[in-house]
Amino acid sequence: MKYAAALDEIRSGTFRRKDVLDALLRKYPDYNERSFNRHFSRMISGGHIESVGRGLYVKGSGGAAKDAYSYKSPSERFSEISEFLDSEFPLVDSIVCETVQLNEFFEHQIAENVIIVAVEKMLTETVFEKMRERFGSVMLSPSPEDIRRYSEDGSVIIVRLNSRYPRNRKDRRGYSIEKLTVDIFAERTIRSFLSAGDYPSALENIFKRYRIDERALFNYAKVRRADAKIRNALGGTDVELYTSGEGRC
Repeated sequence: MKYAAALDEIRSGTFRRKDVLDALLRKYPDYNERSFNRHFSRMISGGHIESVGRGLYVKGSGGAAKDAYSYKSPSERFSEISEFLDSEFPLVDSIVCETVQLNEFFEHQIAENVIIVAVEKMLTETVFEKMRERFGSVMLSPSPEDIRRYSEDGSVIIVRLNSRYPRNRKDRRGYSIEKLTVDIFAERTIRSFLSAGDYPSALENIFKRYRIDERALFNYAKVRRADAKIRNALGGTDVELYTSGEGRC
C-alpha cells in the first residue's frame, strides 16, 4: 500500500501528520493530497500509526489500533452522582471515578466500591455539603486512616481537583486515562485501595490497551510530583516510551 511504503521513508521515532504527507509526496510525486485525510485515518484504524500525544505519532505494529479509553461499566451509584453534579453544579469543574474502575488493570481486585469526586478547589466545601444532604455517607479529603475506618461500599469521597489535569474530551465528568494513570501514584485516596506491588503490571495493561497521550500524562505527573515514581515503575515493564524528558507527555 502506498502509505506503508511512505512510512518506511520516516526515520524518526515520532512524527506529525505533515511528515507523513511529505513522505508520500516524496515517494509518489503525483499523490493526490485531497485523499490524505482519508488515508491517514486508515493508517490509524489499521494500527500502522499510533498516537502518543496531541498531533504526535509513532509507527504501529500493523495490528488492531489501540482504543481510546472510556469507562464502559459505571455502577448505578456512579451514574447517579454524575447526573447529580450535572443537575446541581453544571458549571463546576468536577469529575468522577470509582474504585472498581481500576479492577480492569490491577491483579488484586478491589471489592469495596467507593466513589471519588474531584472538585475544583474553591467549591469543595459547597459540593460536599450538598452531596452529604443527598447521599449521606460523604467524606471530604479524608486521611488514609479515616478511609480504612469509615469508608464502606457506596461511600463518596470528595477531593480537590488540580486545574492542570488532562481532560477526558468525550466525557466531561469522566477521568481521562492519563489522569487515572497519574492518580494511582499521586492521589492518596486512590492509593489507599491499591497494592503497590501491582503497579508495574497495571501500567503495562494501561499502555497495552489504550492510546496514551504521553506528553499530557507526564506533564500532569510533574504537577503532581509523580513523574519519577511512574518512570521507576515503568522501568520494570516492557512499555516503550516515545517522547523524551520534558515533553514526554
